[in-house]
Amino acid sequence: MVAETNDVQNFIAVQALFQHLAESNLEYLSNNIYVAYQKSGGELEVGTGEAKPVGLVMVRSGSLEIRDAQQNLIDRLSAGDFFIPRVLAQAPAEMIVRVLEDCLYYELSESAFQSIRSNDEDISRLCDTYARSYQADASKSENAPAPAVRKQHAFTDSYLDQSVKDYMTAPAFCASPNITIRRAAQIMTNNKISSLLITEDERLVGIMTDRDLRTRVVAKGVADTEPVSGVMTPKPHCIDMRGRLHQAQLVMMSSGIHHLPVVDRDVPVGMLGMSDIMRANNLEPLSLTRGINNATTVTELAAVAAKLPDLVVKLIERDTRPYEVGEIITSLSDALTRRLLRLAETVYGKPPCTWAWLAFGSQARQEQMLGSDQDNALIYANNADDSADAYFAPFARFVNDGLDVCGIHRCPGDIMASNPKWRMTLAGWQQTFNYWIQERSPKALMHASIFFDMRPVAGDLELVNHLRGYVLAKARSNTIFLALMTQNALEHSPPLGFFKQFVLEKDGDHNHTLDLKKRGTITIVDIARNYSLAAAISEVNTISRLQAMERAGVMSRELVASLVDAHEFIAGIRLQAQGEKFHAGDTVDNQLDPKTLSPLVRHQLKEAFQLVRQAQAAMKARFGGGVL
Repeated sequence: MVAETNDVQNFIAVQALFQHLAESNLEYLSNNIYVAYQKSGGELEVGTGEAKPVGLVMVRSGSLEIRDAQQNLIDRLSAGDFFIPRVLAQAPAEMIVRVLEDCLYYELSESAFQSIRSNDEDISRLCDTYARSYQADASKSENAPAPAVRKQHAFTDSYLDQSVKDYMTAPAFCASPNITIRRAAQIMTNNKISSLLITEDERLVGIMTDRDLRTRVVAKGVADTEPVSGVMTPKPHCIDMRGRLHQAQLVMMSSGIHHLPVVDRDVPVGMLGMSDIMRANNLEPLSLTRGINNATTVTELAAVAAKLPDLVVKLIERDTRPYEVGEIITSLSDALTRRLLRLAETVYGKPPCTWAWLAFGSQARQEQMLGSDQDNALIYANNADDSADAYFAPFARFVNDGLDVCGIHRCPGDIMASNPKWRMTLAGWQQTFNYWIQERSPKALMHASIFFDMRPVAGDLELVNHLRGYVLAKARSNTIFLALMTQNALEHSPPLGFFKQFVLEKDGDHNHTLDLKKRGTITIVDIARNYSLAAAISEVNTISRLQAMERAGVMSRELVASLVDAHEFIAGIRLQAQGEKFHAGDTVDNQLDPKTLSPLVRHQLKEAFQLVRQAQAAMKARFGGGVL
């Protein structure tokens, strides 16, 4: 039967697949949708059907599941989910669609489906991704294709897209064309400016610059008693105050000038120089790194570090890839740490032994985000005596306190070099890691998951290389330890329910939100860490680990691509949410209310979580070894 148009249209208008369509397209679809019903236990036809070709089936209420001929579960569908009959019919394995709960569903005619698919890029892309997911045997989760993930695009501007009025020098210094050249020079000297705007009836008619004085007055022997109108540049280039910096820079570069008058409806209001454009570029990673390296006190470092959140927001607005943002934040954390280490040496003198400063966790993986705290330690050469720790105790405290002042807050678990537990010789660290690998306590596994992601920030890198080689060899040979690490990782499951609905936090402070770190990116970090430990892969960054596992044949290309996409997508949403909270003056954390996402992004996020869940199942099967 044909559905009531308004009811169907209202429903599909808020679904991920169709929510972006215009009213006319929604009406067209709803006019070509038929309503069907099937009781629990029944099966839906797979195929387009000969008498009434069906292009797409969407669940209105109830639930379905899709299994292959071997009864492997492929997918579960609830309200708003869809399947494409033709894709299931053409899958390499036979597919069965069974009704779990009494199901009301919509059938979109094949002709209408193909029409909208061929005319809408988003729908076409989603359907192509869906079709690819059934081209391989979907029951083998490691071969599952990439989820239909797509980065959100919020802003595309860079520093050059900022407004001219925000960077011009104001007010404008103006003078009449009738004043003498000497008077013009006096005005410029007294006001310490290198250009003077010439106006008539408040409107811009010319400009006199230092260069004009040299080339048109001094070089040609013109008397300074002559009127400035005879040597000025008439009808100079100018830009409206509402223009953008890139427009101003283009005018200046194409005209070979270094000063550009800024006007408001032909009335001069300021001046823009190349130095002003360079100033706009100050909020860049290189500029902040330069500021960090030039700082001579903790106070100066803190002033530079205070610009980091603004930089991150701008990187987000430029649609910078999340892993690149993580690398930039981490590079600045590294620079702050190294500068504080240098400052500490000026206070406490030369270190008494060979040493290295270690970073752990997200800093080690180069995946820091806004709000990341400290995880660090010190390692000494084995010949260090008691004087080493006496020296490094206040030294480490100086650095940890300095990082805290700079906005990289102290670790709540006290995993910092200022804690004497985390300052020891190479042999001491080897013994500690060996204990964690052999010991089967939850605390040992927690430490293992944090400390196994290690990277030297400063000092003797060979100390860390020796330690990393020792740890990888020990971990790789201990299958029970890998099984326990897998079990530990599975405690962080993606926040999806039985029917792929979001499972929200119930914590008092974060009620009804998703934790995009603990239940999102960390789940992929854990998978990459466990596989790399098993294969003795020395990479630390999650994306690099996954790519190294593909090269080593440890993980399939398809699964690596899917996990990289999922990690980027979840991290991107996390960054976007952090940027919006910073803008709003709220506490920057890792929580997100999924209601703030569009239906399409919510759908894509569920697909990413679903893929992680499949990858976790594959990890359990691979490393469980009968222990789990």
